[in-house]
Amino acid sequence: MIKRNFNTTSFQNKAISRHLLVVTIGVLLLMPGLTGCKKFLDIPPKDRVPQSILFNDEQGFKDAMIGVYLALDKPKSGGGSFGMYTQNLSMGMLSALAYNYDSTASSANIGNATFYNTVVRYIYADATVKAEIAGIWGGMYNTIANINNLLSQIDGKKQVFSGDNYYRVKGEAIGGRALLHLDLLRMFGPLPATGANLKAIPYVRRYDIRSTRLSTLNEALDSCIHDLNEAKSLLAQTDTSAILQGAHDLFAAYTQNHINYWTVEALLARAHLYKGNMDSANYYASAVIGSNKFPLISSNVAAANPADRLFSQEVLFSVYSANVKNYNAVFPVQSSGQPLMFRKTTKNALFTTGSGSVNDYRYTSWFNVNQTFTKYTQDDNLTYHLQNNVPVVRVSEMYYIAAEAANSKGDINTGVTMLNKVRQGRGLNALNANGISTTDSVSTEIMKEYQKEFLQEGQTFFYYKRLNKDLSKVTSSTVAIPANVYVFPLPDKELEYNH
Repeated sequence: MIKRNFNTTSFQNKAISRHLLVVTIGVLLLMPGLTGCKKFLDIPPKDRVPQSILFNDEQGFKDAMIGVYLALDKPKSGGGSFGMYTQNLSMGMLSALAYNYDSTASSANIGNATFYNTVVRYIYADATVKAEIAGIWGGMYNTIANINNLLSQIDGKKQVFSGDNYYRVKGEAIGGRALLHLDLLRMFGPLPATGANLKAIPYVRRYDIRSTRLSTLNEALDSCIHDLNEAKSLLAQTDTSAILQGAHDLFAAYTQNHINYWTVEALLARAHLYKGNMDSANYYASAVIGSNKFPLISSNVAAANPADRLFSQEVLFSVYSANVKNYNAVFPVQSSGQPLMFRKTTKNALFTTGSGSVNDYRYTSWFNVNQTFTKYTQDDNLTYHLQNNVPVVRVSEMYYIAAEAANSKGDINTGVTMLNKVRQGRGLNALNANGISTTDSVSTEIMKEYQKEFLQEGQTFFYYKRLNKDLSKVTSSTVAIPANVYVFPLPDKELEYNH
């Protein structure tokens, strides 16, 4: 059994938690003209609001959901030293683990280098790394607690909502709960290839002080899929006609910063793939692709002025943070010492050899002359709605899932066709299906795409884990790879009650 270790925003003060939840939120100021120049997450957050007031009206529920989105960047309580989806689960820890930074950083000349030096050696027992892993766990479960509190209130207040906002808020909340649990599972759970029936994480659906037992990997995935199906049903009752950049209702604006209907479908594809349900994974991936809501780029927008280096039209869901520039500055070029970077030899080997090419938009646009990443560099005149985003789900992953599903059935032609759609959207020539005669060769090309496409986004590490890849063979790492590299250790405070 697991005893939750939450702070006062959820469970630490049991007397308070039953009657008053204190939630950090952002306030929506629905003023004329505001919707055209501000995102709903740009508004400075109000400090603390009693639950009795927060859930009195529709705006309160919206504000509570904004608190959830803000916590995906950096939780106010229970989190680590770095941003969550904006650092640890993207350009930071998970990228280092996947060996996106293959140089040895100098702790004297680069910010946070000691931490990343230790991470890239997979030393999870190091005190600093251990504390950050515990911070990820605590921050994500604290956010889940706040989601569950919102959900415990919303059905009793359905009458306060206008339009489709009840379905929107509830659907986004349940979808967010599934997203957080799925990523906790992918970090702290056993390998899918060998541990389907082993204990993994607690899947927490209720808001109270009772402990939640550890679910097995399969049980947690089933719970995640159940939540995603419910979220999909709810969000299907909202306006799904267009991808919005602005709206009169500021909360409904900037679709790609919300856990929207198509994000949920993509997460269903991701969850089913992780469980090994290839047909279902392909079904949902194909539904996202077929919606045509997130078309692949047809020219190198990363070379335009201003440059859109994230290929933003392809992003289903991104976490917004005004601190993206500062986060990206963790990996600067220094006057001396070696920054965290992708070495030129490593970059050329990945992008230009075999089926690659120097014409790959990612090769030409994501690195500067010093080989440090520019993926999150933002031109000063970049269109407002494209600023300050860190991708969590993008449509290219759906093509890779469809390719893998086809390949698992021996359908090499379809697998290659799906890969070619992304390749041609990256300035590459199509692979010749006649020249790829085995499913293993298709799998190799899929892995190359994950390695290129998700640099600094964290998904490559999860791909390696799902297929139990030998990191010493699929990366250029020369360090000893520990046997438990794919399973983050549970925090000490969790282990204390895990009997």
